[in-house]
Amino acid sequence: MVDSSIAPSAEETLQEKVEPELDDDGNPVVESTEPVEVEPPKRVIIAESKKPFKPPDGVKVKDLPANYRSNTQKEELIIEYAENFRRQYVHLYRDRKPLLLSPLNEAGIQKFVCLTVRPTLLPFKILWDHDQAAVFVSDYLSFEKLPDPVEIPEHIYSPTTILSLQKGNCFDFSILLCSLLLGSGYDAYVVCGYATKETTLMDQTRVQCPLLKKIEQAKVQEKEAEKKKYTVKPPKDLSSKYVRMMEERRVKKEQEEAAQRRQEELARIAELEKPPPDDLDGLRVHCWVLVLHGKREVPENFFIEALTGQTYPTSHPNYQGIESLWNHRNYWVCMQMGANGCKDMSFDLGDCTKWEFMFPQTEQPQLLVPEQEGLDELNMEDEEEMLDEREIDLPPSYVKPIEISQKNFEMRCPKGSKTIFYKRAKVEKLAEYLERGGMKPDGLVQRLNVYEDNEWFTSSLTAL
Repeated sequence: MVDSSIAPSAEETLQEKVEPELDDDGNPVVESTEPVEVEPPKRVIIAESKKPFKPPDGVKVKDLPANYRSNTQKEELIIEYAENFRRQYVHLYRDRKPLLLSPLNEAGIQKFVCLTVRPTLLPFKILWDHDQAAVFVSDYLSFEKLPDPVEIPEHIYSPTTILSLQKGNCFDFSILLCSLLLGSGYDAYVVCGYATKETTLMDQTRVQCPLLKKIEQAKVQEKEAEKKKYTVKPPKDLSSKYVRMMEERRVKKEQEEAAQRRQEELARIAELEKPPPDDLDGLRVHCWVLVLHGKREVPENFFIEALTGQTYPTSHPNYQGIESLWNHRNYWVCMQMGANGCKDMSFDLGDCTKWEFMFPQTEQPQLLVPEQEGLDELNMEDEEEMLDEREIDLPPSYVKPIEISQKNFEMRCPKGSKTIFYKRAKVEKLAEYLERGGMKPDGLVQRLNVYEDNEWFTSSLTAL
C-alpha cells in the first residue's frame, strides 16, 4: 500500500502543471487573444545617398525612358540578391572597402552595376579594334574627377546619358568602352580598384607623347631600309690594321663615356621630375578596363586606360590593386591581396580561391575546391536551395541601345577640339569637319608641339 500522506494529491499535481509563466519582474504573463498584424518585410536600401539626389545638368528625369525611372520585378530580385551578397561579404571581410553593387542612376533609381553595361556593335568599322575604340572614347568625352578620391561614387549614369552629355568620370569612361568592346567580340571587364594619383587625375605631363614614339620607330625603320643587299664594294683599305684598331678603341671609349654621361643626365632629370609623395597613395579609387586573352585572337591579358586610350600590361605599376570587376553577365570580387599591386595577380576568373563570383552562371571554366573528408551529405532542403540559386540569372540591361550619329562621330571631340599635354609636348586634336558641315579651309586635324625646355613647359602649364 502507498502512504496517502506522502503521495501528492490530484489538486497539487494540477497546480504544478498549470503554474503560470512569470516574466523578468515576477509578474504573470497574460496571453492576448487579439489577432496580431504582421507587416511584410521591407526591402533594405543598399546604397543610401549622403546627399539629396540631384539629376545631372542637362538631364530631365521625366524625359527618361520608363525603365530608367523604375525597376522590374526581376531587377528588384537582383538588387536584394546583391544586398545579401554584400552582407555576407561585410561579415567575412570587415577590413575591406565597400563594393560597388547598386548605385543610383541619373533618375535616382538603384540599378545593379552589371546592368549598366550594354554590349553594342557600332556601324563604324574603325571602332571594332580595341585601340581605336579606346582612343575614340577618350577623345569623345571630357574628364571629370570623382567627388571623393578615396570613395566609390554614389551615382553611375547610363552610357546613353554619358554620350549625350559628352562628359563623365573614370567609371563612365570605362563602362562605355567595355560596352563597345563586348559588342566587338572582346572578353572585356570593368575593373574597380586603386591607381596612382597621376592616373586617377588623367595627368600625362610625365608620360612621353605616343606620337613621338611613332616618329622614333619610323626613323629606326628608315635606317634599316637604307641597308641594301646589292651595293658596290668599297675600295680596298690599305691603312694599318693596328692604327685602325687603336682608333676604333678610342672611338668606342668616347661613345661609352658619352652614353654614361647621357644616362647620368637622364637619371638626374628623372629624379627632378619625380612626383612628390602622395598621402593617399594606394587609396585612390579608379576604374579601367581589363581584356582577357582568347577571344579576337588576343594573345595575353592587358589593361586599357579608358581616360587616355592607352594599353598597359597587367603588371604595370600605375595600377595598385583591384576590389572587383564585372561585365554584363556576372560580378567578381578579387580575393588576392598583395603588396605588389596587380603584378603577381592571377586573372583566372574560374579559380574560386582567387575570384569570388556572385552568380553561378559563368562562361569561365571553374576550378572547384576539393571536398573535405568526413563532411555530412547535404539534405534535400539544402539541395533545393542550391537549385533555386542556380536559377537566378541577370536580366537584360536597362540601357537603351548605344547610338552615335555620323556627325558626332566625325566631330570626335567635344566642340570639335581637344588639347592634351604630355612630357614636354602638347597635342591638339581637331575635327575633320566644321559644325556647319563644311570642309575645314586649312585641313588641319592634329598639331604636335614639342618643347626642349622642360622648366618653361612646366611654368606654362602652371599658368593655365
